Amino acid sequence: MQIHHALVHLITLGMVISSALMIWKGLIIMTGSESPLVVVLSESMELGFERGREIPIVHRVIEVHERRDNAQVDFLTKGDNNPMDDRILYTHGQLWLQQHHIMGRAIGYLPKAGWVTLVMTEKPVIKAVCAAVIKSTLTQPHNHHHLLAASPSLLAAVLHRLSPLPSTALAFFRSLPPPHPLDASLALLRLLAPHPRHHPTARSLLRDLSLRHPLSSPLLLPSLLADPHLPSWLLLLLSQSARPHDALRVFDHMRAREVVPDAHASSALLTALAKSRMTATARKVFDQMTRAGVAMNTHVYNAMLHVCLKAGDAALAESLMTRMDAAGVPLDRFSFNTVIALYCRKGMQYEAMCVRERMENQGVKADVVTWNSLIHGLCKERRVKEASQLLREMAMAGVAPDHVTYTTLVDGYCRAGDLEEAVKLRGEMEAMGMLPGVATYNAILRKLCEDGKMKEVNVLLNEMDERKVQADHVTCNTLINAYCKRGDMTSALKVKRRMMESGLQLDQFTYKALVHGFCKAKELDEAKEALFEMMGAGFSPNYSVLSWIVDGLCNKNNAVAVLAIPDELMKRGFPPDKAVYRSLIRRLCKKGFIDLAGNVFNEMQGKGLEADCLVYATLACAYLTAGKPVAALDILNEMAKKQLYITPQIYNCMCTSYADEKGSLNMLWVHAIERGLITKSVYKVMHQARMKSSNPAV
Repeated sequence: MQIHHALVHLITLGMVISSALMIWKGLIIMTGSESPLVVVLSESMELGFERGREIPIVHRVIEVHERRDNAQVDFLTKGDNNPMDDRILYTHGQLWLQQHHIMGRAIGYLPKAGWVTLVMTEKPVIKAVCAAVIKSTLTQPHNHHHLLAASPSLLAAVLHRLSPLPSTALAFFRSLPPPHPLDASLALLRLLAPHPRHHPTARSLLRDLSLRHPLSSPLLLPSLLADPHLPSWLLLLLSQSARPHDALRVFDHMRAREVVPDAHASSALLTALAKSRMTATARKVFDQMTRAGVAMNTHVYNAMLHVCLKAGDAALAESLMTRMDAAGVPLDRFSFNTVIALYCRKGMQYEAMCVRERMENQGVKADVVTWNSLIHGLCKERRVKEASQLLREMAMAGVAPDHVTYTTLVDGYCRAGDLEEAVKLRGEMEAMGMLPGVATYNAILRKLCEDGKMKEVNVLLNEMDERKVQADHVTCNTLINAYCKRGDMTSALKVKRRMMESGLQLDQFTYKALVHGFCKAKELDEAKEALFEMMGAGFSPNYSVLSWIVDGLCNKNNAVAVLAIPDELMKRGFPPDKAVYRSLIRRLCKKGFIDLAGNVFNEMQGKGLEADCLVYATLACAYLTAGKPVAALDILNEMAKKQLYITPQIYNCMCTSYADEKGSLNMLWVHAIERGLITKSVYKVMHQARMKSSNPAV
């Protein structure tokens, strides 16, 4: 077998050599010259022929001399780029070239094609690598892959030597099997970046590298910052890949090196931060971009306006518009639409209308997004008649309403209690060839459920089935909540099963509705099972959920069973946390079971869970209500010892929970002020704010 393989390799080598010789001899016969192809090694014929060595290869005949005695023709040559003729290059004493000195006449040329020969001639390391590759290919077909993989630095060096030939370097790189060494990939990236024609390939390579390597790390990033293009490309890629933290690291390194990102990368970073709700960070980054000298165009400002929309910061949006006007940066449709959406979301309808008017004055036509935002803002404030007027103005302006327009209006009329007008609008929508989607049906279903018109609900559900409109979470939760409020748990569970069969995951609203429904139906064991299922799905029960269960047990004269809830949670694998104990204590206190609340409090502390200020304040107020001032003062003294101060949030929470126990509350505030748990000035401010919010007209 070894002899067979050796013969195969020998024959293969012979075929390669013989093929090359045949091609070469064929060219000699065709051209009549012993050198049918030559590589220009000097610069003497530039600009006609390029490149570089002090050896004349192709020169132009500038003078012909014919001898009278023997009719022999002599030639004088000169390189186009040389200051004098070639006699200085001839043999000493020779003034002319004879016919036998001429190897042939140039009839054409291939620019750059000779660079391969030049590189291998001038860079021995490349010649050695190519020889090793050819040898290993003929002997063991894939060994050259292992050779290069074993020495990534050698591969990077080869690519560096090929830097004058980016296309050749790229072809050589692609001929190697993946995965390519990181050093070589970075070398190729730096090689391609200065050449615009290779920018798409370089960006694609950078994207692939960013998915496989932590390019934003301090070890790798410095190698990319020296190139003027790569930092911005990397910043753009990471931002568009929803990796804002990595993008921020790149931006910080760029700032430290005084490398200014381009506008495209800057707007992408701000957009990524907005989508991740990192609005405070986005504001800081925008200020840093401004100081760094980023070219602030419309797109960068639009990205920052998007940040304002996510943060609900109308004041910052207004200041950005002022800066754009001062800098002569034009606002486009996206700019105006973003600000209008922000104003509508904040309930600032007048300001939104003013922005739309400015759009028209500046020649920017409002589109369907503009009108939909304005209509939604009015519907949210129950100003549905004005919203309908905007629909008519929209049609007069030549902008066709879409599904969002009609669904917004249908929902607005349903929330305003005008189901008849909502149904009428749905008919108008269908007449225009737009079949209602699930959002439209959900709006009408919610109103029908609120009105208790379950027969009409079933008719609408059947219509959805006939039209193959798939129910979503909102549909199912609306139905489950409606059935639970009516105490029809059988129908509620049926909807739950269909919801799961269709692949919809139950969310916290589903579980809350089921717990509330079971408690209302006095099926407390099922309510607790729904609670355990809710926690198993990863949702933490809030105060309302636990309050329904506590109320149900208390209404069945089984308040003692509340004490067993933490143990039941533990047995199901859900160790009760501070929030669970807080909810149980608060509800027991509200129901007047202060002793049971004290037992839960002691159990909580026995398990090493520290009670917070709200728990202590609730217990103190409950003891005062129960006529146990000594116990209340002990609780307040413990609060002072632990420095648990009453915050505005806790003050408002207590005032809401014990609104019907004002006497106990006033006593609590007096004792709290005496112990420094709340100052008189702070109490006065909070009390006045509370009174103002409860009496807006004052």
